[in-house]
Amino acid sequence: MLTSEEIINIFMAIEPKPKPAPPKPKPAVVKSEERWAKPTEAMIRDAAVHNEAVAERLRKERELAVAEARRANYQAQLDRHWQSMLDAQREQQTFRMVGGFLEGGAGDYSPVARFEREWRR
Repeated sequence: MLTSEEIINIFMAIEPKPKPAPPKPKPAVVKSEERWAKPTEAMIRDAAVHNEAVAERLRKERELAVAEARRANYQAQLDRHWQSMLDAQREQQTFRMVGGFLEGGAGDYSPVARFEREWRR
């Protein structure tokens, strides 16, 4: 059996620790002095590193945009071909063989089309 002191110690170990207070921001005067205390070469190097990172990020974003546009173009071509195939199949189904001749078309009665209309209701 646990004593009350041991139980309290267990709960104290489980209890979340308070977060430390964030550091106070430096005054603008201190920041500017730190910035201007750097040698010019170090400031140029820091700016160049920053510019290289931005250029790399923009290059990657451009590559992704080009890849997405290429994929969308391929998909659009596939969709066009697929739709034309479906249209051709639908048009072919409207024709029927009657007495050795193909009959049918947009204005003719088609029992197949009627069945499909009735079936979809």
